[in-house]
Amino acid sequence: MTHPIPSDPNRPASAAPGPRRRRRAGRAVVATATGLAAAAFVLAGPVAANAHVHVTPSSTEAGATSELAFSFSHGCDGSPTTGIEVTVPEEVASVALIANAGWQVAADLGEDGTRTVAFTADTPIPDGVRETLELEVALPEGAADGSQLVFPTLQQCETGEWLWADEDQGSETPAPLLTIGETADAHGHDHGAPAVDAEAEGEAAGGDHADHGGAPADAAAAAVAPAAESGASPAVPVSIAALVVAVLAAILGAAALRRQAQQR
Repeated sequence: MTHPIPSDPNRPASAAPGPRRRRRAGRAVVATATGLAAAAFVLAGPVAANAHVHVTPSSTEAGATSELAFSFSHGCDGSPTTGIEVTVPEEVASVALIANAGWQVAADLGEDGTRTVAFTADTPIPDGVRETLELEVALPEGAADGSQLVFPTLQQCETGEWLWADEDQGSETPAPLLTIGETADAHGHDHGAPAVDAEAEGEAAGGDHADHGGAPADAAAAAVAPAAESGASPAVPVSIAALVVAVLAAILGAAALRRQAQQR
């Protein structure tokens, strides 16, 4: 026959966690939410770094007529883009407007002689959608190779705006930059290699083209074209991840505050 073990009268009965333990749990949740919010800002960092307006010239030769393609794939902190205003440097000899589908374009000469070209979107361009706008300029005669032309650009959005005007390309708001005598890649960044005369290059490569039937050049063009024409922005997935983390942080923070309020 078994006998029940008497309870120890000195042993405290189990009870709900005290106020101190609840406060510690609440602080832990808040700390977690704060950490997630910080992670969201870290993830959003590369987005800001990629959020530039770039210029790609058809020619960088001094005195040449060049078509400039200004491209962007972001809005203003997520807000759709409604307009782009490009300030033309005084060194540029002349400017000609080019029709861009879905945009109104106009040129303006300020009282101080500043020339601007304003592009106004018929329909706002969503954040994450790549767009390219073109205008034609006459590059300065006699400009030395390596000299730079800066095109400060104002990006206007439904909410807010960005001024891309810093000559320092390492800044957070670099201006579109054209370097005389240098080639540019699909994003308008200078390679630092002098431009090569197309006719001389063609003559030098004539023997190779004859032997190979031009296949290597065609294959290279086919490989480059998709990358240049792609509208995908590497910043978009990172932006989505940052948004998800920020939402989780907000939910955890709200839950912690509500729990603390109920326990008081």
